[in-house]
Amino acid sequence: MLKRTVLLAVAAAAGGLPLSSALARSDVEQGRELAERLCAGCHMQPGQGEKSGHSGIPSFRAVANRPGQSVDGIASWLKIAPPTMPNHHLSQEEKARLAAFIMSLREGDR
Repeated sequence: MLKRTVLLAVAAAAGGLPLSSALARSDVEQGRELAERLCAGCHMQPGQGEKSGHSGIPSFRAVANRPGQSVDGIASWLKIAPPTMPNHHLSQEEKARLAAFIMSLREGDR
């Protein structure tokens, strides 16, 4: 059920579906809340783009707009995040919701 909900959220955010599903909207919104609470200091700064250099930190919008990016790709990456990122001990559901929020930032067809 969660995977279906997240897929609906991403499709809606990408313009493929109207964001009418309360569950999809809820997943993206809960992902936004997680991001604002745990990740904003590093990944949601004004004017921030793709990382530059080895120690650069990409914005979530830049992550979402990478060619071939997907909810599954982001959720999988969160399982093996680099040691430079804090371990927030997110549940699978939280990772999926965070990924749904990040993909909701995707611009156009990429």
